[in-house]
Amino acid sequence: MSPDDWNERYRTREEIDHEPAKLLVDHASALPPGRALDLACGAGRNAIWLADRGWEVVALDGAHEAIRLIHDERVDARVFDLERGEPLPFDDESFDLVAILFYLHRPLFAEAKRVLRPGGVLVTAVLTKGGFGIGRGELVQHFETWEVVHAREEEIAELVVRKVAGC
Repeated sequence: MSPDDWNERYRTREEIDHEPAKLLVDHASALPPGRALDLACGAGRNAIWLADRGWEVVALDGAHEAIRLIHDERVDARVFDLERGEPLPFDDESFDLVAILFYLHRPLFAEAKRVLRPGGVLVTAVLTKGGFGIGRGELVQHFETWEVVHAREEEIAELVVRKVAGC
């Protein structure tokens, strides 16, 4: 979908989910709050859930209409084109958690690696079918030197990994 399509979807509030992703809930609930980055945050369901649990949250999305829907001062919500090829506007090792949920732009994996602190956790889920799907085994390959906390591949590839020092 184009940025205009996404903006129209959020402007009309078409199919906006307000419940946080189960994968995030299952794996972030036991983590001590720290600094979190929600990439492709949409209307903020995951960012707000994290903020509710004491996390300091930065949420990025390329759709300005999505960012406009995040009415929570605890979330630093910003419009940022995640596909333009620019590095994320953060220092190295500046987050304890990065979430990339139901969005696939492979260069973001390298950026997630860069901005996560050692011991930090990446939570990601992407489709395995269709034009925006990831190949079988590909997701885990991007993080093969990290500690795998959870991995599953069905119609959705799920991966939760912890950054090992030196990676």
